[in-house]
Amino acid sequence: MAQQAATLEIYELMQFLRSLLHELPDERKPGNNTKYQVEDAVMAAFSIFFTQSASFLDHQRLMKSNKGKDNAESL
Repeated sequence: MAQQAATLEIYELMQFLRSLLHELPDERKPGNNTKYQVEDAVMAAFSIFFTQSASFLDHQRLMKSNKGKDNAESL
């Protein structure tokens, strides 16, 4: 009997990643370089790999060419 692959909704994946990333140590000294949390920086990097695009704008252009519209139109 064949096994079915487990599926995750994107929000479940994001929650799972954030729960793991929240535990990352932050060894930066207090100052201007601590404006963003480590988990936010890692999630930003993850988004590039997830979307397979070099930037948000590049992803929006690809979405517009494939689907005729993009998320940036509503910003």
